[in-house]
Amino acid sequence: MQKFPFVLDIRRLGRDEWLALRDIRLTALRESPDSFLSTYNKERNFDDSKWRKEFDRGDWYIGSRDGRLASLLGITREPKTPLDQCYLEYVWVSPEYRRTGVASFMLNAVLDQLRAAGVRTAFLWVLDGNDVAVHLYKQGPGKVI
Repeated sequence: MQKFPFVLDIRRLGRDEWLALRDIRLTALRESPDSFLSTYNKERNFDDSKWRKEFDRGDWYIGSRDGRLASLLGITREPKTPLDQCYLEYVWVSPEYRRTGVASFMLNAVLDQLRAAGVRTAFLWVLDGNDVAVHLYKQGPGKVI
């Protein structure tokens, strides 16, 4: 694993932390409106039941440094997705941590966990024009498709 210039704590949000996902996603949508298929105006109107359902779509990882949010990464599956496959979704890095290696570090750490759990293929979508994301994934661990 690459050397990282500071400690980044990466953890999966627990079952009762759907409110944290809501807050982080709304922050990401407000801050980076052109990076996601959804919008702040759409998701801010989700009720609690919709947020719980959204949370249940996958596993949500956050990265933090000194208690401050640095990043988000979702790992999801469609109902018929084989267990050795998943989707990487909603990769977001807080502006203060961009271009510091946070996204690469987090992506590699989560992919290592997925490999250890038997996942062999991770799919992702990148919106046209998101050249930073394309660059990240092309330089990534090699088996991100």
